[in-house]
Amino acid sequence: MMQKIVIHIITISLILIGFEHGYSQDTLSKEVQVVKPYEPSVSDAFKINKLPRITDTVKLIPQVKYSLQTKPLALGYTIEPIRPAKMVGEPLSKLYNSYVSVGIGTKVIPMIEAYVNNLRSKDYSIGAYYKHLSSFAKVDLADDIRQDAGFHDNDLRFFGKKFMKNSIILGDVGLKSNTIYHYGFNTSIDTSLEKKDIKQNFLLLNLNTNYKSNYIDSTHINYDFGFKLDYFKDNFDNSDLSFKILGDINKIFSSEMVGVNFSIEHHSVSEVIDSSGNTIVGIHPWIGKFGKKFRIRAGINIFSDNRGDFSNTYYFPVGSVEYDIANHYLIPYAGVDGKLEINDYQHTAALNPFIMPGLGLKNTDHKIILFAGLKGNFSSTTYYNVRATYSLVDNMPLFINNFENTDSIGNMFGVVYDNVKLVSYFGELSVTTSENLNFQLKMNYYSYTLDKEAKPWHKPSFDLSFSTRYNLKNKIIVKADLFAMGNRYAKIDNTGNFNELQSVIDINIGAEYRYSKSLSGFVQVNNLLSENYYTWNYYPTYGFNMLVGLTYSF
Repeated sequence: MMQKIVIHIITISLILIGFEHGYSQDTLSKEVQVVKPYEPSVSDAFKINKLPRITDTVKLIPQVKYSLQTKPLALGYTIEPIRPAKMVGEPLSKLYNSYVSVGIGTKVIPMIEAYVNNLRSKDYSIGAYYKHLSSFAKVDLADDIRQDAGFHDNDLRFFGKKFMKNSIILGDVGLKSNTIYHYGFNTSIDTSLEKKDIKQNFLLLNLNTNYKSNYIDSTHINYDFGFKLDYFKDNFDNSDLSFKILGDINKIFSSEMVGVNFSIEHHSVSEVIDSSGNTIVGIHPWIGKFGKKFRIRAGINIFSDNRGDFSNTYYFPVGSVEYDIANHYLIPYAGVDGKLEINDYQHTAALNPFIMPGLGLKNTDHKIILFAGLKGNFSSTTYYNVRATYSLVDNMPLFINNFENTDSIGNMFGVVYDNVKLVSYFGELSVTTSENLNFQLKMNYYSYTLDKEAKPWHKPSFDLSFSTRYNLKNKIIVKADLFAMGNRYAKIDNTGNFNELQSVIDINIGAEYRYSKSLSGFVQVNNLLSENYYTWNYYPTYGFNMLVGLTYSF
């Protein structure tokens, strides 16, 4: 490389000398020497990529012959089953399936209550219940008259259930005996009442049976069939033998429900109550639809009322709708309803035991019931419900003192009927702050507009109830109840005169001390304010009274 550079330099120098010689006569003689280290180099080499190839026209395929000899392999072990794991749960607590409670008080002598039931069973449940409560107390009437106002109540019942794969058979048979005295009367009439002359006794024998499904899913048809048989009589040989057949069939689809309810009820009564029996047939087909936020239901109530030569059919449209606006906090609802109310001797005597013996009543026609309200939960522990209702009612029974003749003292009650327009308001608040403390408040307000009568006799303008319960470490249980009722009016003759019954406030408190799981003691104080208020005209209640007792569980 160094040589090439020297040669180039010499060549360029000679050209320049010759060029200079053409223009000048002077001879230029110079010596140039270039010095640079020698750098040897090798040209790039390229690999020949062609490989030698041998072409063989003869292809040899080797033939292999083999044979297999089978022989069982001795495994040399035995199978040992794996023991299943067991869930070890908490042991069942001891079940106290029976108890006996006895008590004695200032007005009540004595109180006995007993209950017995079989232990845990997946096949059946059977038991019995008995309660006796009696009093020999007297009350103060007007004009400082003291009158016997005792009572004797007995209730005996046997019950049972049979559990099957997809259904339950249940039933009960019972005997009730209630003795009362017609102790309240108009003291302005000069008279005296003997205890044996004012005694009334009600006896009830009844049988109830049901056969119903208990499917755990909604793919099946649900059903509930029932049969009731009642025999009711009083101390004057007035009787009412009745039976009732009930049915409820429904089916739930993906978001729809359809069903039908039906009933057949017949009352065969003594001649004094009515000259003929009463048969009522009812049927209620309905359909519903539901979603995550709403529920809609619509149907019709049909009743056929048959009594002797009288027969009438009633049709009542029914329906309801509700919508969850704010995740169960705010649920408005509204609807329409209607029904035929059966006023038989048994249920009327339970409402007012001082009625005339053998009293027979007409059935009440609730022509239309319109309602709208708001319900929901303020929290997981607080529930509320408010509702307004407008009703048209035909043949509403109103109790009045019996003054059929001049010598009547008014210690029994008859009935007058009227057509009524009723506007009512209902409110409810339920709070469960914990498992140890809860309370509930309910209130109703009523406004009556009547066709014939001056007042809604013995109907209060409002009623209110409050109850609370506190459990202190499952050792001491304290409870309190308050009941209030507004002014009422009582018709005392046919000239338009009436009495005004003052409003009522009744406070009751009680406590239970659990000495052990099987033994406890209790005390109950009733009418804490000692108000001898009137439940019915001329009928004052007991004042302050107290009951103490013991309960033993086994």
